[in-house]
Amino acid sequence: MKKIMFVGVFALGFSSLFAQTLSLEKEEIQFGNIKLNTDVTSKIKVTNTGDKPLILKSVVGSCGCTVPEYPTTPIAPGSSANITVKYSSGSVAGDFNKSVTITSNDPASSRKIFRIKGKAE
Repeated sequence: MKKIMFVGVFALGFSSLFAQTLSLEKEEIQFGNIKLNTDVTSKIKVTNTGDKPLILKSVVGSCGCTVPEYPTTPIAPGSSANITVKYSSGSVAGDFNKSVTITSNDPASSRKIFRIKGKAE
């Protein structure tokens, strides 16, 4: 029984070496100072550093002012794609710090979060 468990754990660990892996170019988008009632857009690069196709299941902003667009086709091993994020500052002045959550088929880290920061003036 111990041998079976050891083989199972070893196989599980070994199989995770051959998987899709989501890597972000950066952990944060810094918009700096922006005007009130303005829309700003930026892109963040997502790379599949694994050896199986990476699928972005969802990319969701923390509020309605942060709207991401992402590729719905699988990202091939070694390839990259962009997530475009549009932020609408609205009419409230001050610092903002929003999050965008990526859910993927990366077995080691199926959820990654990056931040959108700046100041509306």
